[in-house]
Amino acid sequence: MALVTVRFYALLRLRLSADSLHVEATDVKEVIEHLEQKFGHRFRQEFGVDERISEHCLFLLNGLNLRNLKQTRLKEGDVLHVFLPTAGG
Repeated sequence: MALVTVRFYALLRLRLSADSLHVEATDVKEVIEHLEQKFGHRFRQEFGVDERISEHCLFLLNGLNLRNLKQTRLKEGDVLHVFLPTAGG
């Protein structure tokens, strides 16, 4: 298990009343499961995560865009950035 930092941005930061937290996990899927436990079922509904992260949201691991949860292993000190979609054009 690795201790990673999860950072929230924009509207998500307001909705969760948190700007960041630390999570111990082996992979990104475990981080998502932890966030669901901490913030409830609404987190899963908001992001639509299952085997893949929904295309309408953005997860960056150390600055790299993620799509496949199962294959994304974590190491100590990783930072996962979580963004909700924004409207505009």
